[in-house]
Amino acid sequence: MKRKRWKDYSADRRKGSREQNKRALTDEVRQQIVAVCTSDRFRDTMDDVVPSSTRATTPRYGAASDDSLAVFTVAERCKKCYSCVRTCPTKAIQVRGGQAEIIPSECISCGYCVPMCSQGAKRIRSSVTDVISLLESKRRTSVIVAPSFPAAFPDVEPERIVGSFAACGFDGVYEVAFGADLVSYEYNRQYRRLESEERGFLISSPCPVVVAYVEKICPELTPYLAPVVSPMEAMAKVIRKRLTAPGTPQPAIVFVGPCVAKKDEARRLGLVDQVLTYDEAHELFAARGVDPADAPPREFDPPRANLGRIYPVAGGLLKAAGVNSDLLESPVSVEEGSGRVTDLLQELASSVRDGRPVPTRLFDLLFCEGCIGGPALSNDLTFYERKKNIVSYIKRGPVINSIAQWAEQHAEYLDLDMTKTFTPLVRDEQPVPEEEIRVILAQTGKLQPEDELNCRACGYESCRDKAVAVYRGIAEVEMCLPYLISRLEGAIEDLKESQGRLIQAEKLASMGQMAAGIAHELNNPLGIVLMYSHLLMTQIEEERAAGSLEDVERIVREAERARAIVQGILNFARENRLELRDTDINALIREAARAVALLDPAGRIQVELKLDEQIAAQRIDPSQLRQVLDNLVKNAAEAMSERGMITIETSRDDGELRISVADTGPGIPEKMLPHLFTPFHTTKGVGKGTGLGLAVCYGIIKMHGGSIRASNRPGGGACFDISLPYGGPSGGDPVT
Repeated sequence: MKRKRWKDYSADRRKGSREQNKRALTDEVRQQIVAVCTSDRFRDTMDDVVPSSTRATTPRYGAASDDSLAVFTVAERCKKCYSCVRTCPTKAIQVRGGQAEIIPSECISCGYCVPMCSQGAKRIRSSVTDVISLLESKRRTSVIVAPSFPAAFPDVEPERIVGSFAACGFDGVYEVAFGADLVSYEYNRQYRRLESEERGFLISSPCPVVVAYVEKICPELTPYLAPVVSPMEAMAKVIRKRLTAPGTPQPAIVFVGPCVAKKDEARRLGLVDQVLTYDEAHELFAARGVDPADAPPREFDPPRANLGRIYPVAGGLLKAAGVNSDLLESPVSVEEGSGRVTDLLQELASSVRDGRPVPTRLFDLLFCEGCIGGPALSNDLTFYERKKNIVSYIKRGPVINSIAQWAEQHAEYLDLDMTKTFTPLVRDEQPVPEEEIRVILAQTGKLQPEDELNCRACGYESCRDKAVAVYRGIAEVEMCLPYLISRLEGAIEDLKESQGRLIQAEKLASMGQMAAGIAHELNNPLGIVLMYSHLLMTQIEEERAAGSLEDVERIVREAERARAIVQGILNFARENRLELRDTDINALIREAARAVALLDPAGRIQVELKLDEQIAAQRIDPSQLRQVLDNLVKNAAEAMSERGMITIETSRDDGELRISVADTGPGIPEKMLPHLFTPFHTTKGVGKGTGLGLAVCYGIIKMHGGSIRASNRPGGGACFDISLPYGGPSGGDPVT
C-alpha cells in the first residue's frame, strides 16, 4: 500500500504564511469569536464574525493540564471523524462517548495525529512560555539545536538562525550534531563488537519514537535496542561538563528540533529542561521580537560538529559511525517512514518469538522520513529540497572522514558515558475469546466472514481488529461506517413509511370532514325519496300495476344503496370510541371464518386457519375488530370468481400480534396498492363496492395503535397483514 508523505497530508495547512498565522485580532473581534464559539452554529457564522482572510490555520499547539504526554486532546473540538485512529501507528486512541482520547500507555508521541486533525482536537504541548520564563530568570540557559535546522528555516542563512537564538537571550547556542558525533563513536564500538561475536543484531536508538514503539508495542525487542544515548542526551552531558563548575548550579538546557517525542524523552531523563519544535521556535522568535532574516550571523559555540550533521538523513548514523552501508558488502539495513519501520519491527519481533535467525546485524531506523519529514517540521519544501539543504550545510564546513582522527581531537569528551538501558512495558493482554469477537461483529450485522468489509473507515485494519478494540473498551460499535449507513438507510425507510402513513391520515381526516357534511345534506332528501317510494309501492300493489311496480322497486333499490353509501361515510367520519375488553382473538377469527359459508353457499371457497393457540386474550374492541375481519374475508371471497382458498394466520412477533388474511385470487393491481386505503378507491366493478370498507378498516386498526398493509403474494393472490400491540393499545384503557 502506498503511503502518503507528510507533505501530502498537511499541504493545505502549510501554505498559509507565518505572518498571517501570527496576526493579532482586535479585542472586539476576539469577543465576537468567544460568543460564537459557545454556540452550536459556530461553523455557519464563523465567516460573518472573522473574515477568512484574517483567520489563522488550525491550532496545533497549546497548554494542557495533563503533563504526562507531548500530545493531548481538546475534547470539545473532537467531531468523531476518527482521523486520529486511522493515522495512529499503535492505535493508542480510546473512543469513549464519541470522543477520541489518547491512551498514555500506548502512545509513542509520534505526533502523526496532530496534522491529521482538521479541527485542532489533537495538539502538541507548547513549551514556549516555559522557555521564556527560563530566559527571564537568572539561571544560565543554553540552547542545543538539532542538525536538521537548515531544512526548517530554508529562507534564512544557517548562521542567522544561530544568531536568532542568541538574540533571544540564550547564553550559549550549541549544535546537537556534536552529540551525534559522540554517539557515532559509541555505535562504531558496538558494531565492531557485533562483528566479533558473529551473532545477534542491534536496532538504532537515536529516534525516540522507534524506542517507544519497541518498549510499548514490541517489548521482546527491547534487549536488541542499541544501549546508546541519543544525540540530545549526549549533547546535554557535554554542556553540563563544559559549563558546570564546582559549587555552581546546573545550567538550564533547551533542545530545539523537529521531533514531538523529544518532549517525552526529555521529561523522562531530566537532562534537558525544555523542548521546542521548530514551529515553536518561530513563536519564540516572534515573542522575543527577533526577525531571523535580520539577526546578526554567528557560528555555533564550540565544540563544533563533524559528520554528526548528517544524522537527519536516513543512513546518516552509519555514515557518521564509519559503518559501511552497502547492502552487498555489509549486513546493515536502513529504513525510514512509519509504515516500513513498523512492518520491520513486527517482523523482527515475530522472528525473536519464533527463534528464527536475523541475518542483518544493525538496523538504522527513523520513524519519520528522516528527521526532516515529521509532523512538527512545517514548510513548503519537498523532502528532497530539505535533504539538499542538509547536505549543502554540511559541505560548507570542514569534514573529518576518519572517526579515529576525530576522536583524537575530542578526547576530552570520550570519558562521558554514552551507554544506557531500556525498559520494556509489561503488557498483560489476554487473547480475546473468539465467541466474544463473533458477538461484537454480529452487533454490526457481520454474521459471516464475507460480511466483514475491512473498509478501515473506523481506523482499524480489519473488522476483527476493531471488534478486539471494542472488547478492550477502546472503541465503540457505532464507529463502523457501513453499519451506520445501513441504520441510516433503515431510518430513512421508516421515515418514508411514517410520512406515507401521515399523509394518508391527513387525507382521511380532511376527507372525513368533507364527507360528513355531504352525507348529512344527502341523508335528508334520501329519506324523503325512500318514504314516498314505499308509499307509492303500496299504492301500486293495490292497483296491481306490475309494470310500474318494477320501476319503483328499482328506485327503492338504488335509494337503499345510496343510503348505505351515506351511512358508510358517516361511520367513517364519526369519531368512534373503542370499547376495550379482554377478547379471545382466535375465537373472533373463527366466527369471522364461519361467515364465509353465508357468502358462498355453494362451498367453492375453503378457509384455512393457522392460529397460534399460545396467544393470550387481547384487550381490544371485539365488535370493531370483527368488522375489520368481516370486511377482509368478504373482499377475499368476492375476489375469487372460481374455487379458492382463504388463509387466516395469527402469530406473536417482537411484542406485536400479527394477523394475516390471504387469498388465492388475482391479487391487487400494483398501481392500486398505494391508494388502497383511500376512501372511494375500489378494485370492484361499478355498483359492487363503495370504496369505504378498507378506509374504515384502516381507521379501526389505527385506533388500536396498529398498522395494516396490503401486498401481493409471490404465488398469486392478495395478502393483508395487521400488526397490533400485543395485549392491546398502550395503557389498556378505552381510547378514541
